[in-house]
Parts: sequence; structure tokens; C-alpha cells
Amino acid sequence: MNSAVTLVDFDRLLNGLDHIYSEFSRACGLSDCAYWMLVDTSTAGGSIAVSRLTSEWFYSKQTINSAIKTLTARGFATLEFAEGSRKNKVVSLTEEGRRFAERYALPALKAEQRAFGALEPCEQREIMRLIGKFSQVLGEECETFKRHIAAESQAENQGEGESCDC
Repeated sequence: MNSAVTLVDFDRLLNGLDHIYSEFSRACGLSDCAYWMLVDTSTAGGSIAVSRLTSEWFYSKQTINSAIKTLTARGFATLEFAEGSRKNKVVSLTEEGRRFAERYALPALKAEQRAFGALEPCEQREIMRLIGKFSQVLGEECETFKRHIAAESQAENQGEGESCDC
């Protein structure tokens, strides 16, 4: 019997994990990104620089700004310039946003903490080490892939402009 794990098995596992996290955000009535921006702002004490959100999360700036716009439209947050700045902005939870986070987002976060806490400390370190290593190597492979595709595309574009002198 072959007990080797396939890449498809691994991909399905990651997809299942993504699905669980999406279920948390959907249960809160938010997109995945809006959910995480709410959680991060709440756990940061209710106010956080947008630049921090864009540097610490793997969402595009446009997606994060759209999520913040959703939170402000629902009355959960405000978006203002940082003190003394005309460029940097800070998102802050409103009182309604704090209540919403306490009622929905933070209990979901506590469920995640309980699940992580079900692992032994050595298992927690090992899962972090392995996922970190895989993420690092996959990121490097992605960069190599993108360079290859860009070079291929550039070669094709150069070939299109050439003509034959017959």
C-alpha cells in the first residue's frame, strides 16, 4: 500500500483550511479581507495604520482599501489621516465596530486559538517551521516562474516585429 502524500492531497488540505477561514468571515457577513482587517484592527487596540495592514497581509492594496471601505460603509470603522500626515492613513474602529468585533470576529479568533492550542507546543513549532519553509521555497519558485514567463513573453513580442527580407 502506497502511503505517499501527493501534492493534490496537500493542495486539498490547504483549500479546506482556506474554506474554514472563509466560513468564519461569511458567518460574520464580511469578505475574507474585511474580516481579517477587522480582526487585526481590533487586536491592535482598535486603531491601525493602513500601511501596516498592507505590509503584513498578503492582499493587494486595492483589496485592503476595498475592505476598509466596506467596514466604513457599515459604520464599523473610520479612515483618517495619521496625525501630522497628509499621506498616511489610519483605520479606527467605531464603537459599533468594536461591538461587532467583540460579538462576531473575536469569538471566531478564539476558536482558532483553541484549535491551535489543541496542538502540543512542539507540534505548534513544527507546523510553523514546515509551513514557513514551504512558503519560502514556493515563493522563490513563483518568482522564478514569473521571470521565466516575462522572458518568454518578451521574446515573443520581439519576434512579432521582425520581418523577413525575402
